[in-house]
This record gives sequence, structure tokens and C-alpha cells, in this order.
Amino acid sequence: MNSTNLAQSRHGGIDTLRGLACILLLVLHVVGEQATNGLRVPDDHPLAMFTAVFFHLRMPLFAMLSGFVYAYRPPTREVSGQFVTGKMRRVGLPFLFVTTIYGVANTLLGAGYGVPWGEFWQIYVSAYAYLWFLQAVLILFLVIGALDLIFPKARLQVATGFLAVTSALFLSDIGRGIEWMSFDRTLYLAPFFALGVFLNRFEGEATRGVKTAFLSSMALLGTIHFIGVFADPSAVIERRDAMALGLGLTASGSLILFRNVLNFAPLAWIGRFSFGIYLYHMFPVMALLAVYKIMGFPDPWLGLVIGATAGLPLSIAAEIIARSLGPVMPWLPALTLGLKVSGKEKRRHETAPASV
Repeated sequence: MNSTNLAQSRHGGIDTLRGLACILLLVLHVVGEQATNGLRVPDDHPLAMFTAVFFHLRMPLFAMLSGFVYAYRPPTREVSGQFVTGKMRRVGLPFLFVTTIYGVANTLLGAGYGVPWGEFWQIYVSAYAYLWFLQAVLILFLVIGALDLIFPKARLQVATGFLAVTSALFLSDIGRGIEWMSFDRTLYLAPFFALGVFLNRFEGEATRGVKTAFLSSMALLGTIHFIGVFADPSAVIERRDAMALGLGLTASGSLILFRNVLNFAPLAWIGRFSFGIYLYHMFPVMALLAVYKIMGFPDPWLGLVIGATAGLPLSIAAEIIARSLGPVMPWLPALTLGLKVSGKEKRRHETAPASV
């Protein structure tokens, strides 16, 4: 098996999980996080309950996949500077670009995330719209990268300690409500990111008992959460409590542990464009919802179908176009996706998944 086929076999399950996370996120943003946005469905509508059921999987899975893939290529002292500049390019540049155009579009159109021009700078230093994830994951990359540089011979111990500390912070009152640099959201993502790193480094020692424990815990906590959603669809789901931590860790962890048997080509293909989907899916969704509002909010199931069929292809097309124009406009994939266009970079992206 050549290196490309080996990489595809090794990472097909990861791309499948990325594709799943993208679809869950797209459904959430089309349906709406609350009855006052998106398709404006009430809390007891099946679509609203569907998004509530998967509340503890969507962003934890994204974060855990980022941590898991990071662990394939942690920084060394020889390339520590390249690691920092690489992450700033890969995550920071698209964050600045997409945050700007999304903020301008919302402000000009008077949409939900519009910001007074005098306060526009705040969108870059606070949890803004769906883009807070990029701020949070960039901070986590830099923190775990620093720890791996300080303790280069204790990678598993670093991951274990990071998981323990971040889990404790998750359950504490530290950072709650602090939106500056998405601090609250960073602490929310941190234990899931940490478990991704840990599972990558521990996997060689993983036993059938470990996988069984994850599955059993997920089944128990998932059942409790499922019953709670259907018993009281309007109840507020807490982002940082014991249920959120336990179910987020066990559900996402189970999917990663069993990723090789979950490899599904159509989802894996979507997952290859996960970063572009995350960055740009809200633009067609925002256009859809504007038209949907003008139409007087017809059947929400139709809205979901239209939103999904618009959001996925258009955001994937945006990434494909940016990549294809790279040879003649090298600044375009760098600005829009954080990518280089050198031959070396092309080969690396063909044979290994990106860290976001």
C-alpha cells in the first residue's frame, strides 16, 4: 500500500466524523439555536428537539478531532517557530477574514449579528457568532504546543494532566460568562480537545475494556439526556456541567475509538472540506433564512432541505475555487483557508488531515 492509500485508510474514519460534525452544525444553524432564530420552530418541534439531542456532541466532536489530529504532529524545539506561525496562518488568517466579511454583511443587512461600526473592533476580541470556535481552538493549539515543547519526553503524561486540569476547570466557575477572546468557550472546548490528544497517544494501549467503558457510559448518559430533552423541550441545556462534560467526552470519544468501523465514503468526502464548510456555511444559510422570512416561514422541513442542499455545496465550492486559484492567486487560499500553495504543502494536505 503506497503512502497516499495508507493515509486515506488511516484517516478515512476521521474525515467521516468531520463530515458528521459538519452536518450536525449545519442543521443547527438552519433550524436555529432558539425559537427566535433560524427557521423559527418551537422548542417542541422535532427539528428543535433533534438539535437539542445532539447539543453535547457537535462542538465537542469538532474540538476532539482537532486535538486528535494535532497529536500526529506535535511541535519540536527545532520547528517551534514554524508551529506558531503555521497555526496563526492556518487558523488566524481565516478567522480575521471571515469574521470581517460576516460582521460587515450582518451590519449592512441589519441581521442578527450586526454590530455598531464604532464597536466593530470587538468582534475580533470576543466570542462573535459561530467564529468563536477559531479563537478557542487557536488558544488550545498554542497551550498544548507549549506543554509538549516543555515536556517533549512525556507526551502521554502531558495529555493526561491536560485532560485532568481542563476537566476541573470546565466544572468550576472560572471564566463563566467571560467572552473576551472566547475565554468561557475555550474552557468549554478544552477537555474535549484534551481527550482527543490523549486518545491519540493512548490508543496503542487501548483495550476492549476501554472501548466498552466509553460506549456504556455514553449509552447511560445519552439516555438520560434524551429523556430530559423529550420530557421538557424548553429546558435550558447547560454548556458547562457534569452532564455536558460526561456525555461530550464519552460520545465523541466513542466515535473516535470506533472510527475505523465508521468509515463512510460520502461523509468522509464531505469531511475533507470541513474547514471550508465551517468557515463559509453561514453565508448561504443567512441568505436562505432571509428569503425564508420574506416567504412568511413556510414548512420548516422544506427549509431544512433547502438550507442543507445550499449550505454544503456552496461552502465546499468556495473551498475548491480558492484552492484551484492558488497557483495564480497564492494570497487567496492563504487568506480564505489558511493554506499555502507550494508543492510540499499540496502533498501534505493530500496525505494527512488538517488540524482544524
